[in-house]
Amino acid sequence: MPTNPHLSGATVTAGLAAGGVAHPADAGTAAGKRASAFGVLCALAVRDLAERRRLVPPLALDLAFGIVNLAVFLLVSRVLSVPADGALAGSPSYFDFVAVGITFMLVVQAATSQVTARLGQEQRDGTLEMLVTQPVPRWLLALGMAGYPFLLALLRSGCYLALLSLVFGLHVGRAEWPGVVLILVASAAAMLALGIGLMAFTVAFGRGDLVARLLLVGLSFVSGTYFPVAVLSGVPDWATAALPSRIALDGLRHALAGQPWAGDLLVLLAGTAVLLPASLWLFDLSLRLACRRGALNRD
Repeated sequence: MPTNPHLSGATVTAGLAAGGVAHPADAGTAAGKRASAFGVLCALAVRDLAERRRLVPPLALDLAFGIVNLAVFLLVSRVLSVPADGALAGSPSYFDFVAVGITFMLVVQAATSQVTARLGQEQRDGTLEMLVTQPVPRWLLALGMAGYPFLLALLRSGCYLALLSLVFGLHVGRAEWPGVVLILVASAAAMLALGIGLMAFTVAFGRGDLVARLLLVGLSFVSGTYFPVAVLSGVPDWATAALPSRIALDGLRHALAGQPWAGDLLVLLAGTAVLLPASLWLFDLSLRLACRRGALNRD
């Protein structure tokens, strides 16, 4: 996270200019109005990478913690028995079931706590106000600010899957890897809609980080991360069947087990086509309301 808001603000302005966006003083020029969408996204990604020059140590610590966490579940799985055929969504063992859940929760974590924490830091540093003054569509700002956590989450998920298959014996002999990749990317897009919606909530009301933590815990339970949804007493199956997080988890498990996954992918894409534009509109609305109230920055 940036510690010097003035330095970060200069980096923001310079980065957007390099990406094809002019300074606010040149907003009326053709170059200022015709910003390259790809250039803006790249400029924001480069800015985030520049602020995380020490990325490797945290990633290594994250993997080390993940190894310990997975080892615990591996030991737990050896004393558990599967209740019935099909109870684990096609996974051959409880460890395979929970390992996929833990891997996917990295994407959900990016969509909730990491995105809202990033936006909160932007508000405290004053860089959100600087970004809003740039001649850039606000939906691009939303995608740009949320893009880095999701790209990092996909990288971490890939590392986890490689570690699981090479070290922990995750059953991937029948895995359909194109399906695994497509489901992961589609689930990241679906969770991106959730993350941008939380960003809109944070701008409008604040305390988005608290809501994100509660949502992360709730989704981990009702989506079938650590145990089948069927064992949740008092929660009917239909009540969680439409959750993108559950659909993504089922699809990922199906693809790794060599079972049909195309239906899950199509449902994820259809949901994303509805949810992502809606979340971008909410983010734009929250920014406009915050600008009117003069409440873009928060202590």
